[in-house]
Amino acid sequence: MRGRPPTIQDVAKRAGVGVSTVSKVLNGYRDVADDTRRRVLRAVEELSYRPSRTARTFRTGKTRTISVFTPMIGTEFYDRLITSIDAELAAHDYDAALFPLLSEQRLERYRSPEALPYHADGLILASLNPDWLFADGLLPVVLPAVLVDAYHAAYDTVTIDNAGGADTATTHLLDVDAPTFAIMIERFADGPFSSGVFIERHKGFVRAMERRGRAVEEGTVLSARFSDTGGREALRRILTRTEPPINVFASCDLVAKGVLDEAHDVGLAVGHDLRLVGFDDQPWAARAGLSTVHQPIERMGSLATELLFRRLDHPQDPPVHHELVPELVVRSSSEGGGAS
Repeated sequence: MRGRPPTIQDVAKRAGVGVSTVSKVLNGYRDVADDTRRRVLRAVEELSYRPSRTARTFRTGKTRTISVFTPMIGTEFYDRLITSIDAELAAHDYDAALFPLLSEQRLERYRSPEALPYHADGLILASLNPDWLFADGLLPVVLPAVLVDAYHAAYDTVTIDNAGGADTATTHLLDVDAPTFAIMIERFADGPFSSGVFIERHKGFVRAMERRGRAVEEGTVLSARFSDTGGREALRRILTRTEPPINVFASCDLVAKGVLDEAHDVGLAVGHDLRLVGFDDQPWAARAGLSTVHQPIERMGSLATELLFRRLDHPQDPPVHHELVPELVVRSSSEGGGAS
């Protein structure tokens, strides 16, 4: 075998079994005797045999690849979510193929059932809803699919109670009587890249305000870019409308970071002049003293992947929907309020 990699035939010869038995062992079939399985696995190890993925795909019709759609990359939320999905896939000997949409042009390409992402065994859509992406509200292909951070009645989904989380955050802020504002994300509030997440967070904010008898007037809810710069700009606009003290609910931690930075630059005492709550509980939030709504991002990713493997095995089962409950974590940025 010198000069060429070992083949499945070499493994079969070393183990004293047929090629079909080696294939069964490598693909996890259970109808193989324990002693035979051990001989095959020992031969695989001795020969340093690595199965050909191309051959396996041809033989089984499986690519052992899952396409993961995201609206963007490079944020902590998606980094953590993708990492958790990939870890679960790797544990099942699957690969993740990442497809960030990024633009309308790329989305148009992915509306074709022949597009590259659909040459996979299944799909995971993160923060993307087929109702917003495709003309009939359904994916252009019939493949096992799971949505995470977005809800659709026709597909398995993993979401969190975004409205409830925003309601809890706003109620906490309203424990101190001060002008209260919300900062929402302009690009993801509507249009093709909307998941409904920020719409739900807006609903939760409004619900809490109305329950406390607080009017949501024009200018109470500000639209911002999905960046820390967007948070800085939003706080500047708020400060042209009213003087401190103020309460601010930032609908994601990335924007909250910009609010914090701007507040420090203009000399506001965070926690007193400005009481601030974000949403996500990114790893840096504790160091910054940011009160925020904790969402279990890693659990969302692993649960979505578990649902996809279940869907691969049971394609005709009715859709399953999991809604996780977020938790308000109160830190120094909103001190002086009531209990969390």
